[in-house]
Amino acid sequence: MTEPVPVPAVEEFSGIEGELEGGFSRRALGWIVGGTVASFLAFVLLGVYGKDLERRPTPEANTFSYSALGHHGLASFLVSMGLGVLPRQAPAGGVGPGRPLILAEPDARDPERLKALREEARDRNAPLVLVLPKWSPGPARKDRPDWLDRVSLISSTEVERVVRELGDDGLRKVAVEHLDRALRCTATWRSSTVGIRIDVAPQLLAPSPELDPVVSCSGGYLIARRAGAAGPATYLISDPDLLNNQGLGQEGNAEAVYQFLVHDLAATSVVFDETIHGFNRVPGLLAEALRFPMVLAVLQSVLLLGVVLWAGMGRFGKPLPAAAGIGAGKEVLIDNTAKLLANGGHAADSLLLYFRQTTRAVAAHYFLPADLPESERLARLQRLTDGHGQGLNLAALERGIQRLPAGRRGEEQAPRIAGRLHEWREEMTRTNISRK
Repeated sequence: MTEPVPVPAVEEFSGIEGELEGGFSRRALGWIVGGTVASFLAFVLLGVYGKDLERRPTPEANTFSYSALGHHGLASFLVSMGLGVLPRQAPAGGVGPGRPLILAEPDARDPERLKALREEARDRNAPLVLVLPKWSPGPARKDRPDWLDRVSLISSTEVERVVRELGDDGLRKVAVEHLDRALRCTATWRSSTVGIRIDVAPQLLAPSPELDPVVSCSGGYLIARRAGAAGPATYLISDPDLLNNQGLGQEGNAEAVYQFLVHDLAATSVVFDETIHGFNRVPGLLAEALRFPMVLAVLQSVLLLGVVLWAGMGRFGKPLPAAAGIGAGKEVLIDNTAKLLANGGHAADSLLLYFRQTTRAVAAHYFLPADLPESERLARLQRLTDGHGQGLNLAALERGIQRLPAGRRGEEQAPRIAGRLHEWREEMTRTNISRK
């Protein structure tokens, strides 16, 4: 008689964490699913509110500004009229014939940058438009940080300094005058005559042999061209109130700006250089990918790539058991049958049915009456089992089968219990002893 193999109690397996064989544990899978859902929600929210998370525009004179001195209205107007607008934040690029370079109210504190921009326009055969500054911005409003609280007038000397720093010898004698009254200017192009209204004291270029007028006002020029220059032309716009947010809506101003760009410059698109206002972005795909908000999409892609690489690693998750060789005989058939029953998803039901069939077969071997109640049959079989020294408690085993947990933990224990039942049957029916 062989030594009986103890059957592990069902409770011994209750603390084992559920795993997917050869793959993610349930906990890891939960983290991955949660991270995917959170990533998708972040994508949706950024699509809706991403603009609100970007850096707020400054209130100074630039194409991103909504303040009175800003040029966002001009950029939007030109786009609506079919002209391309590029607010350039990189050191160079985009200009050429039909694509003028506009320097809108630059700061004279960086003369080398102004000279480099003039040389770029000349090398690219692009018209250069210099909009002279007029207002010195004060502090921003507390309730609207993108608006200005107040402004002050820049002196004529500071305005003329911007023209000097451009580095064009033909513009060194240009003078600027501030008038003390509002006036109305008239501009005439081949296709139309436009009346331009300036409701505040205008800033005009003094008549000079260095300048050819484009838009004249009483006492000076509102828009003038550098006279006698070979190559691409250089234009000066004396008063930024012609085209900033506060002045663009005045009578005739928007039409005058459009006519100037289309007829005098033959522009199909315009380039506003914003590096002169402190907007500097390093060009390149990598730089853009690492800048908000694109960096969030890059991080999401890196996370998903990490999960894919993790899933594709050769050593990943719980190691798979080595494939067993194909055996022969009744033992292999019984073991395979037990595994098939367990993998069917009804391990407890299948095992309980096998338990009752096995106990009835052993009872028939000992000629126990077939109509005995189940409890009486188990009691007699228990006495016979004890007489054979098996040490197997049939009633406790039946209760354990009925308490098998659902899922993989129950499926792991079912083949072992079925194997123990088979051993018990073999031991009980192998020897020929007197049956009682």
